[in-house]
Amino acid sequence: KARAEEAAYMENRGLWEIVPRGICLEKTGKPPVSLRWVDTNKDFPRGMKVRSRLVARDFKGGDKDRDDLFAETPPLEGKRLLLSRAATRRKDGRYRKLMFIDARKAHLNPKCEEDVFIDLPGEFECPRGSCGKLVYWLYGFRPAAAAWEKFYSEILEEVGLSRGIYCEVEFYHAGRDLSLLVHGDDFTSLGDDEDLDWCLGEHAFEVFDHAQGVTRGRAAGCAASQDSPSDTYVDEASHCARTRPEARGTHPQTTGAHRGTTSRRW
Repeated sequence: KARAEEAAYMENRGLWEIVPRGICLEKTGKPPVSLRWVDTNKDFPRGMKVRSRLVARDFKGGDKDRDDLFAETPPLEGKRLLLSRAATRRKDGRYRKLMFIDARKAHLNPKCEEDVFIDLPGEFECPRGSCGKLVYWLYGFRPAAAAWEKFYSEILEEVGLSRGIYCEVEFYHAGRDLSLLVHGDDFTSLGDDEDLDWCLGEHAFEVFDHAQGVTRGRAAGCAASQDSPSDTYVDEASHCARTRPEARGTHPQTTGAHRGTTSRRW
């Protein structure tokens, strides 16, 4: 069932186009890259929640010292800085809030601008003598991580965020005092409610919503409902932990490093 769902998503998304196998040999001089299914039980050992991913067998070649094959990761100090600013009052006396976003199927978002061909498994209807030519990158290909970084960086810069000089996965919007740090497909944003809503809505993450969607408010343990007496609740429409309007700008009832987050517990 998990494989069928993943296969249906990939075909509906148009991750590849079917072309004669001869085109692959003509352009690359090699056969198409083989694929394999990777099945993982995400709920082990409590139960069965299987997730399947179709992964390319793009093995390392003879090339060495290629920085373009890797995506940058932020230093630990970057996340510490966001937590420190979240626990520090602004000049107007208000606290900033943290928002966590997980972009699903991240590596399937950027377009593949190279001639990359794949050998499709039996779950896909591929005529004999044909193969797939990638339109979007696929898990397992070595340039996919760098392509994802380039993809989201261009979007964030386009809406007004400045990219870090020494760490290019840290972003800042001076006009909104909005900070953002990216680690793979995890986005951590810091700002007030209005700016976080701007970041989440029709601007920076619009394309991620359109492509696959995001998991909002990933702070674990936030089980408060909108009817509960606490200052925060889970917005059922967006699955995001939000602060009540009457409590905005006040210090949430949390302690230590939790202060300023959109969730009461982690």
